[in-house]
Order: sequence, then structure tokens, then C-alpha cells
Amino acid sequence: MAAKRKTSNKKQAVTRSDVLWMRSGGALLLVAVIAVAAYWIHQKIQDPLLMPVKSVVLDGSFEHVERSELESIISKAMSGGFFMLDVSGIHSALKHLQWVSSVTVRRVWPDVLVIKIEEHAPFARWGGDKLISEQGELFAPHAMDAFSSLPQIDAEAKFAADVMQRFRQISELLHGEDKVARLRRNARSGWTLWLTSGVRIELGNTKVMERLARARLLLDHFAGQIAMLDVIDARYSGGVAVRMKRRDLKINESKKESIESQV
Repeated sequence: MAAKRKTSNKKQAVTRSDVLWMRSGGALLLVAVIAVAAYWIHQKIQDPLLMPVKSVVLDGSFEHVERSELESIISKAMSGGFFMLDVSGIHSALKHLQWVSSVTVRRVWPDVLVIKIEEHAPFARWGGDKLISEQGELFAPHAMDAFSSLPQIDAEAKFAADVMQRFRQISELLHGEDKVARLRRNARSGWTLWLTSGVRIELGNTKVMERLARARLLLDHFAGQIAMLDVIDARYSGGVAVRMKRRDLKINESKKESIESQV
């Protein structure tokens, strides 16, 4: 009786061992199958012949960006198929082009690449070799000659946003035929303004818009005769100082008194 129990226990042990082995073996086999399948899929999606990108859509108006530059960058990145296309690489390369402000690159199933590009809109010249865009971004075009008609801004690059805001405030206050030709912010935060008429206005570093408002009273007074003015210094607390152009020094005393009473 005891011998039969021992034999039965051995059979049960062998059976449990076989089941555990089979389960372990099955799990290993499943893992191996999954690994092989994953490797096969990975190899396939890298094959540009499997799902090639058949068309590229360029969205944007290109006034300054050269299409040849765009095509060169895109063609170099087209070695992979739809899934393996280096979208981030294309984005980075396009964003580094001088006239590119923003880029969006996306895949459209099953075989289209869509690229949307926005160019910088030049607002003014910055220093001697850069432009500043409508969005306040500084960039350097290949040549500056074509932008000589834009206003000139001179300031440190770190103050770009502040200078753009100030430029717009000044332009809004002037809102006449005489516009901003040049704006300078010096190292001491002092502001100097040149108008298209050639008049220079010194505004200092405090109460800038208040001082400009006083200077504008003088400009209004000389409406139609702005050419008589050379420099308006508005850095005084209660008025402005005026320097006339040499050829116009013959203006009479009554005119001078009228100016002083208004500013």
C-alpha cells in the first residue's frame, strides 16, 4: 500500500514538473515570436519601397525663401518611408533658414507630407546688418540693400521687444504725415527719434510719451513748415528746447514768442 502511494506521488511530481516546463517553454516561444515579428515589422517600415511618401505639399507664400533651398532640404530627408521619415529633422533644418519664421511638418495618411511655412514680415532695419520682423524677431538676410526704405532701429538685441512696443506707441501718437525714420535706445535707456522730415527729437529715459506729446504740440504748430526745425529737445520738465536750421534763422520774434507760449 505504501509502495503504491510513493509511485503515485512520483507520477504527480513528474506531471507537475512537465506542466511547469511546458508553460515556461510556451512563454519563451511566445516572446520569441513577438520579438521576431517586431524585428520584421521594424525592418519593413524602414523600407522606403513599402510605404513611400508620394507627394509633398508646401503651404505658404514664398517671397524671400528660395524654393530650391526648401526642395534640397526635403529631398535629403526622403530616404525613409512614411513611418521612418525624419519629421523633426526636416523641421529643424527649415527653421534655420534665414527668412523662416515658423514651420509645421506633418504626415497625412497614407503617403503625403505637408509642410507649412511662414516667412518673417520685415518691420524695420536693426543695426547695420539685421532686420526685425513684425513679431519682434531679429534675423539677418543675405543682403540689406532692398530694405533701405524701412525705418532704422538702433538698440541692444535684448531690448527688441521693448523697442518694438515703444516704436508702435510713438507712431500711434504721431499719426501724421511725418513718420518715424529712425529710433535709437542708447546704453543709458535714453530715446532719440528722427522723423522722415529730418527733425531729431530727444526724449531721454523717463516720461518718454509725455515728452513726445509736448514735442508734438510744436510739430503741430509748425504744420507745413517742419523743414524749419532741426532738433527738438523734450528732456525738460516744463517745455522743450528748439534748434532751428541755419537757413531759417530769420523767423521773427513774434513767431518765437508764439512757440514758447504753446510748449
